[in-house]
Amino acid sequence: MTLDRPSPAGSPVGGAAGAEADRLEQQFGLLFDAYRQRLRQRATEIDPSLQPSGYRTIVTLINLGPTGATHLADVLGFDKSVLSRQLHQLELLELVTREQDPADRRAVIIHATPVAVARVEALKTLERDEFRDRLSQWEASELSDLIRLLAKLNEA
Repeated sequence: MTLDRPSPAGSPVGGAAGAEADRLEQQFGLLFDAYRQRLRQRATEIDPSLQPSGYRTIVTLINLGPTGATHLADVLGFDKSVLSRQLHQLELLELVTREQDPADRRAVIIHATPVAVARVEALKTLERDEFRDRLSQWEASELSDLIRLLAKLNEA
């Protein structure tokens, strides 16, 4: 969706610049669609019944290390009830365990199991190899330009 608002320089984005912005937006849409598709695929590679949100949960937990449910929900942007359902499914699949927090008996600490870590690490290696293979035909200057332009966009 393109908004009719002035560009940072004060002039509205229109004409050729507007058309280019629309093309860029379309490319980002395609990129996000491909990401969602890969997320679904990776989830089913862990287990056919695993939803993409469950895959995000386990990957985030592995990256964070053992953590409390409240912190994990905050990082993921999930409501506690959504996270609770995700954790229940992940426990049934033997991908996470919960233990009582010794510092606060009312809270739990969530751990990824060794099986979960091994499966996710294998998928991460596959993803990294596929990504590098896709970029292997690019010139170094093209990669540098893409990195520079994405950084500029992220800073805007």
